[in-house]
Order: sequence, then structure tokens, then C-alpha cells
Amino acid sequence: MSTPKIQLIGVKKRFGSKVVLDGVDLTIDKQSSLVIIGGSGTGKSVTIKCILGILRPDEGTILVDGEDITHINGGSRDRVMKKFGMLFQGGALFDSLPVWENVAFGLIQGRGVPRTKARDIAIQKLAKVGLTEDVAFLSPAELSGGMQKRPGARHRRRSGNHLLRRTHHRAGPDHGRHHQPPDRLHREGCRRHRAFHHP
Repeated sequence: MSTPKIQLIGVKKRFGSKVVLDGVDLTIDKQSSLVIIGGSGTGKSVTIKCILGILRPDEGTILVDGEDITHINGGSRDRVMKKFGMLFQGGALFDSLPVWENVAFGLIQGRGVPRTKARDIAIQKLAKVGLTEDVAFLSPAELSGGMQKRPGARHRRRSGNHLLRRTHHRAGPDHGRHHQPPDRLHREGCRRHRAFHHP
């Protein structure tokens, strides 16, 4: 049996007297897609934040690729966090940077890749979610809301092999491409773990 990409074992988290996670067991296998859906305050975001290390669970264990990351710190945590990206409802692009530089941000700032090479890589990645080269030189403000999600996904995809997507159940790419960008990311080996709000 292969090692799960992400595994939660008996994870508990409370804030004062409010119990948010009460012994959560969750296994996410390679090349899988998982949706966490629920009402406000039911623990969707807390689950993701625990996986990302933004919050520490009170009890339980969190494994990534079989490695216990529940209590790691410093450089060890940074190494693991490079495997993750976070796609927000609005795309969360840097307004002051063109689309290509948003996608290449991690390459330039995190890995020291020369800007020209990073730009070429970004344009290739944008093409994989249906965006042409001319779009790469636009500002985020010139894109529709749905189009912003696609470079947002590529921006986070450059961070690593896992993608944690936090969104709203009505949010999605536009132009009839509701499935295209996620499917393409999925074929490249990206695991999608979404947390949807349900009213």
C-alpha cells in the first residue's frame, strides 16, 4: 500500500470551551481530490490551517508523505511547506505585478531563478490553464474574476506538488471552463483539497 500524501490521525482542536475538531481521521491518497464541505464554524478552515501549520492541533498527528509534521519548526517546516500552495477565493494576486510575475514569484523570490527564465516558465504554465501569452503581461486588474483564479492556481502550483484550495461553493473559473484548470492541474500531479462553505 502506498503512503498517503496527507493523513490526519485523531486530530483535535479547541478554542476555549468550543471544540472545533474532535478526533478527525482523514487520509488523502496520491492523485486524489477531496472536498470538505460544511456550514460556518464547522472546522473546514481550521483543518486546513492545522495541515499548513498555521494552527497546532491540541491532540493527534498530521503526516505529509509519511512524515510527522505536527510539531516540526524552523527549516524543517519550511521544507515541508514548500510542497503546498493556497488558492483563495479571489485568486490573491499581487496587484502591482503583471500576471506572469505573479506566477513566477516563487521561482524568482524563493529559488533565485533569473527573471527571463522565470518569465518563460510562467508563460508555459499559463498556457496549460488556457491563458495566452498576451495575458501574461496584463495586470491582475485587467482580468475577470474567473481568469484571476487560473494564474492564482499556477502561482500556488509553482510552490509544490500539493494544492490546498480555500473557496466558496459558488466560486469558479469563468468562460465555461469550470473543470478545465483543475483537471489540468490534476494531470500534472497536483492534489486538490478544497474547503467549501455551505450556508
